[in-house]
Amino acid sequence: MRTRRPVFLASLMLILGGGCSYGAQDSSQVIGRDLQSDMNEPSPSASSESGIGRIYLQRTDNESTQRLVVVQRDVLNEPPQIIKALFDGPTTSEQDESLRSAIPQGTKLISARYVATDIVKIDVSEDIFQATGDDLVSAVAQIVLTLSEIQGVERILLVVQGETQEWPRGDGSLTSEPLTSFDYPGRAASSQPAFPTIIDPLL
Repeated sequence: MRTRRPVFLASLMLILGGGCSYGAQDSSQVIGRDLQSDMNEPSPSASSESGIGRIYLQRTDNESTQRLVVVQRDVLNEPPQIIKALFDGPTTSEQDESLRSAIPQGTKLISARYVATDIVKIDVSEDIFQATGDDLVSAVAQIVLTLSEIQGVERILLVVQGETQEWPRGDGSLTSEPLTSFDYPGRAASSQPAFPTIIDPLL
């Protein structure tokens, strides 16, 4: 019996040691160009599924401030389908509810693909530049917030006809880096309840 124990312990160490070579990846992984999925066509696994996508449209609130609100679309929850639905703009009934899009009509999606595990690259036509000033900020925010609704998507690289551009953030600064929803604080109408009043017991 004593001769078997070292063999058992050695086997156990090998099993545990082998398991240590597999760990979670905490950072995004760049996808090589030859492996980048052209997302203009749904993947085979997704093509057989139906989904509810969420897009952001614009509404003027009671204080005459433009806010982005979420509406649903019966489309696959993938970048090309979501963006095409966004570019289609509000339905007639949504227009009756004062919803609009800051994205100029005629703006076309050229391509959409993952370039990293959490980054989607979106190539659009130059028609987007028909929007200027705050409308351009809202248009870019609509795209960024809409894509951020897709699970796993954290950053969006927006280009125009293959060319890198500088885009306005919510604070007015410009960047050519991938955009995130945190670049547009306060643009979207919050669905969170108001914070409860806290009474200081010392007062």
